[in-house]
Amino acid sequence: MAMQTGGKPGSLNSDINVTPFVDICLVLLIIFMVVTPMLQEGIQINLPFARHTEKKEDDDAHAIVVAVKNADTIFVQKKPIPRDQFQAEMTEIHDRMPDKSVLIKADRIMKYGDVRKVMVEANEAGFTEVSLVSEKMPGAED
Repeated sequence: MAMQTGGKPGSLNSDINVTPFVDICLVLLIIFMVVTPMLQEGIQINLPFARHTEKKEDDDAHAIVVAVKNADTIFVQKKPIPRDQFQAEMTEIHDRMPDKSVLIKADRIMKYGDVRKVMVEANEAGFTEVSLVSEKMPGAED
């Protein structure tokens, strides 16, 4: 025997059922929570901290991003380059795009001398604007 909630027998219930909507929203939330960490771009590098930082464009239209993971591993625009071929690669890139700047993302465990060699080689390849990328120190003011 069916229970009726009122109204005429055989009439439709006009209440909105939100349960399917909530189910879909929860599924989408879980999907975004799983996929978001995978969308991280570039090479994973622990950047050094700095008190005073200046924001620069690091996209392909404005700069060439060089990531230095350790003394033997260098990535130019996310492409691994052998250490001994870095300057030749940068010279070739400079011949194609001389107006771009170079942003060097070096891991914080790197020695100063190794990062300096990368900077000097990028400068010798013809780039006049070579910068280091750092993270703002936690608690530092703007």
